[in-house]
Amino acid sequence: MTATILPGPCSELMATVQVPASKSLTNRALLAAAVAGGGRVVDPLDCEDTRLLARALAEAGWPVRWGERTIEVGPRHPETPGLRRLWLGNSGTGARLLLGLLSATPGRFLVDGGDRLRVRPMGPLLGALRRLGATLDDRDGFLPVTVEGRRLAGGHLTIRPEVSSQFVSSLLLAAPLMADGLELEVEGDLPSAPYVALTEEVLAAYGVRVEHAPTSRRWRIPPGGVRSASFRVEGDWSAAAFFAAAAAVGGGQVVIEGVTTSSRQGDRALCGMLSAAGVKVEEGTEGVIVLGPAQGPFAADVRQTPDLFPALVTVAAVVGAGCELRGVEHLRHKESDRVAVMVDNLTRLGAELEVGNGTVTVRRALPRGASAPVRVTAASDHRVAMAMAVAALARGAVELDEPECVGKSFPTFWEVWSDMLRAPG
Repeated sequence: MTATILPGPCSELMATVQVPASKSLTNRALLAAAVAGGGRVVDPLDCEDTRLLARALAEAGWPVRWGERTIEVGPRHPETPGLRRLWLGNSGTGARLLLGLLSATPGRFLVDGGDRLRVRPMGPLLGALRRLGATLDDRDGFLPVTVEGRRLAGGHLTIRPEVSSQFVSSLLLAAPLMADGLELEVEGDLPSAPYVALTEEVLAAYGVRVEHAPTSRRWRIPPGGVRSASFRVEGDWSAAAFFAAAAAVGGGQVVIEGVTTSSRQGDRALCGMLSAAGVKVEEGTEGVIVLGPAQGPFAADVRQTPDLFPALVTVAAVVGAGCELRGVEHLRHKESDRVAVMVDNLTRLGAELEVGNGTVTVRRALPRGASAPVRVTAASDHRVAMAMAVAALARGAVELDEPECVGKSFPTFWEVWSDMLRAPG
């Protein structure tokens, strides 16, 4: 892995950028196509995570053909004897969504991944699947997991997701394959709830009738009803966050193509969060227009939108004292311990942040325009790496140890970022 120097400082941006397709929607559409016995994903995100999931589906028996702008998923081949080994690398979403599908699919499967994925919690999902009749052999709630797949009965089930809404999405995606469908009730907290709404959107596109009242913690999905469909993936608000943060830190205007303020993606909440800091965010004919810089302190709760934390805490560190981000408790379970890594990096760059009671508070602003590069770590986390590019716009040159890890969700990030900085102001 080769370190790189991230450019900065920068001010008064004037650029238009195109963000890639949503990773969350691409992954869910792939799973729904498999459940339907075939389908097409149009304009998908082509990145490490989606390729890992597509390959795992192919190894589990579903033909997957990746074209220039589409992914075609075919009906599953008849079951063949033997254990199918599926490698998910560092894709927590892929592993969790896949475990529900495989538990309801005849066959023997081993789901495994890299060192970081092996310490990401799976227990609430595995326990729920066992209560539905699944046969699983796991490592005390963690990967690797051996699945003895069969048609599950379904019925009523309660779950305490605790650390991730992906457990709920996994069960909902597998529900049409269950003999009695699924009536799922969530007890306790449901972090990242907007991602469950994306799961509902994808299932509906594949013909599944999802019964769920907006204020309810109960979902009902009848058996069957799923059909082959073509699902078009919209732009990714999680990726757009870093370009919006660039405008908040550097000032000027950034037009982000591929996203809309009416999206069901939870991360569009960034619009309101940045607006609270004096950043103007509005819908334009070409995309969402972000006009910076941030004018003053702001507070935001990221419990339902954890992927926004790296970009938002960087903006907060630049704005300075008085900024506060709440709801960060579950971020230690992401690709890295994002709170610890981001606070450490920003502290190295000269900011002062305080962590306590699920809150990160800025005590001293990150200094602007420093000359000597300071080395920071991506901790193999794509969103941390992208956030460090934002920090460099204020602080000055930053040395990043693993720039290539952005390939997990945004392989062309550095090219798009460089084009934004070179655009005439």
